[in-house]
Amino acid sequence: MRYKGFYIKISPDINISRVDKNGRDVLCEGFLIQVFADETEQVEIYNFSAAVGFEILEDSLAEAEQLAKDFVECEGKGCM
Repeated sequence: MRYKGFYIKISPDINISRVDKNGRDVLCEGFLIQVFADETEQVEIYNFSAAVGFEILEDSLAEAEQLAKDFVECEGKGCM
């Protein structure tokens, strides 16, 4: 996906490690989100995961795409 001059690659991920509200380590499903300078994927700007029940509410590609867009918007404004 292209967004604001960046190329964003979103892949399903079934092994995202998080800590639940009780302090226990849990494995979650979700998405790996990689932000590249362009579609050649040669220069990775950043990568992060979006776990269902943590960063995103549903196992939804649309929700992961919105999170990626929000990240790019925030990066441009220097809020990270």
